[in-house]
Amino acid sequence: MDSKLGFFILVDAGDNDVHKIREELLKIDEIVLVHCLIGPTDLICYGEAESLEAMREVITQKASALIEAKFNPISHTQTCLSLECHGKHLSADLHGHPEKTAAWIFADINIASALDISERLLSKNPEIICAHTVLGAQDTIFYVEAENLDRLMAVVDDGVRILRGIGNEGKSVKALSRTDTRLVLMP
Repeated sequence: MDSKLGFFILVDAGDNDVHKIREELLKIDEIVLVHCLIGPTDLICYGEAESLEAMREVITQKASALIEAKFNPISHTQTCLSLECHGKHLSADLHGHPEKTAAWIFADINIASALDISERLLSKNPEIICAHTVLGAQDTIFYVEAENLDRLMAVVDDGVRILRGIGNEGKSVKALSRTDTRLVLMP
């Protein structure tokens, strides 16, 4: 990622039409892509801002004002700041409307080095497009695109869930303590 600051906004849409919210959020210049999801979160937005002040403005003013002006109350939003990105850069052209089966994987890291884990996962699984080390409720957010659901599940089950890292004194430990996979649902 370049010098821009990356961030994620997770949206629980309540009784609103998620596709209409998606369309409105994409009108904000700093929002790069918005995916509709299956799972506890209805939408994930990925954005980039020139500065911390610009990011704050998007999160606290632009997105909330847009949503409040056009929709019934939103149940909940959650923001995660991207501290570091490994892998490919997310773009609207390549990832805004996935042609393949796609998912976001939220993971908690069980050991200290998120960088090593992200690099290992990316090197073993070309379906993992990027891994963001984040400040938020999770430690890492992965974006995955696979040819079909079977391959996606193989990446999640065989690649992500069983990844083992090296702990103290060379003992093998489970590197990820928790994963939460949310499928992208786009018409």
